[in-house]
Amino acid sequence: MSIRWSVLIVLCLLAACDERSAPIKITGPAQGTQYHVTVTQSSDALGEKRVRGAMRSVVDTVDRQMSGWRDDSELSQFNVAPAGQWIEVSPALARLVRKALEIGHDTGGAFDITMQPVLAVWGFGPGVARPTRVPKREEITEAREKSGLGLVEVRTDPPALRKKKSGVELDLAGIAQGYTVDRMAQRLDDMGADHYLVELGGELYARGSKAEDEPWRIGVEKPAAGTRVVDRVIGIIDVGMTTSGDYRDFFEIDGRRYSHTIDPRTGRPVAHDLRAVTVIADDAMRADALATALLVMGPDQGMEYANAHELAALFVQGEAGAYTRSSSKAFQPYLEAQK
Repeated sequence: MSIRWSVLIVLCLLAACDERSAPIKITGPAQGTQYHVTVTQSSDALGEKRVRGAMRSVVDTVDRQMSGWRDDSELSQFNVAPAGQWIEVSPALARLVRKALEIGHDTGGAFDITMQPVLAVWGFGPGVARPTRVPKREEITEAREKSGLGLVEVRTDPPALRKKKSGVELDLAGIAQGYTVDRMAQRLDDMGADHYLVELGGELYARGSKAEDEPWRIGVEKPAAGTRVVDRVIGIIDVGMTTSGDYRDFFEIDGRRYSHTIDPRTGRPVAHDLRAVTVIADDAMRADALATALLVMGPDQGMEYANAHELAALFVQGEAGAYTRSSSKAFQPYLEAQK
């Protein structure tokens, strides 16, 4: 799994937009970063105060359910629970864990929410110190014994989770932000908003159009550390979008660079030269999880998966000054629209 930076630039939020009328723009803290909401429509039913309150409510609810940094969250309570005991959770958390496990199995284990013990060995996660050495083989092996998609059970009626082995912990970092974006979007739908953009930590969902049937324009960064330069602009309507990359977040030990993207299938950082993957999907949650999975798979396996599943994905690999880009068949229309 990966610790991701926001590698999408929402052009509408960084520069003036050609909007219908005075838009509603909301920004607030969420999950260690910021969320941005822009609603480009006028309605007596909508207003900045009402939208701000609704978005805050969604963020707070998800945080109570799924935060790995809050000791009192449902997720944290499950992580410290003993094996073999059903732990009651909200229907939302049960559904998300079930969906995450399904994506994990479908991607052959490239996406795995049970990786927290392995991440901790490499120095990632709540309360874990940054790595000062490469973990020993036996440490990785021991951590992997506490990880695996088959070690968690989900019950929906009543909703509950159960771990089969002591030490199993869940990490939802690769899917929770996308899920939160979808919940915020759903709340806006319920409020009657037809044209809006929700962004949280680089995961986003676009509904309707920005202005006069113009799509929302999203800038995808060049995968170069220390800079924020737009590589290309993608127009989207009624889809979720995420870019997952490791070029901003890595560490070096004894002169060797280690990616923060850990392959659940090996318990080690990925060794390929894939720097970033952009995924467009029907919802932000799926785009979030699959961008992580494709980054783990690497350029060849990732492209094969994307084409087999008709998934819109853009791959950037190589090093600064020598990047190569390739895209799945489903991504081609987004590139052609730029011409």
